[in-house]
Amino acid sequence: MSETERFEATARLDVLFEQSRASGQGASIPEIIEVVLGYPADEEITELVTMAMEDSREMSSEDIADGIIKLQEWRDDQS
Repeated sequence: MSETERFEATARLDVLFEQSRASGQGASIPEIIEVVLGYPADEEITELVTMAMEDSREMSSEDIADGIIKLQEWRDDQS
């Protein structure tokens, strides 16, 4: 994924988080993955991201987006 695409993914994630804060409801992992990757999350990536986020401290939108993108790229390389 290009730097521009990574920047756009982070911007979409920031919008999702802002909407979540405004509504008083948190964003779900599948929602987060979908705004970052641009398509719905499957079960495997949802599980991987959930495990990664449970084991980490507070992260920035950029860190979250980058982590999701790297997990997806790793999955793509494995297939």
